[in-house]
Amino acid sequence: MITYADMLNIYKKVRSMNAKAFFILKGTKYKLAINRYIHAIDEESKRVPWGKAFGPKLPHDVLNTFPVLEIKLLKDNEVITFKNIAEFLKWIR
Repeated sequence: MITYADMLNIYKKVRSMNAKAFFILKGTKYKLAINRYIHAIDEESKRVPWGKAFGPKLPHDVLNTFPVLEIKLLKDNEVITFKNIAEFLKWIR
C-alpha cells in the first residue's frame, strides 16, 4: 500500500534527479506521470485532465486502486524499468 508520504518521497526524488517517471496501470488507458508535477497522460503521452483520467482520486489512491504493471524512469536519456512499485520504492530509497 502506497501512502501519501511515499508518494511525496517519489515525487521529490524524481524531481531532484531531473527525471520523468511513468506508471503504467492495469484497468485504465491512462498513465500517472511525474516530471515537474504529477499529472495524467493518455496512450499517446498527451496530458489529460486529472478528473477525466482518475476522477477525484489523489495520486497515492490511484496507485493503490489500479495495479501497477510497470514503471518507467527516464533519466539522462536512459530508461530504467521496474516491474512493480516495491522494486521502485526500494530503488528510490
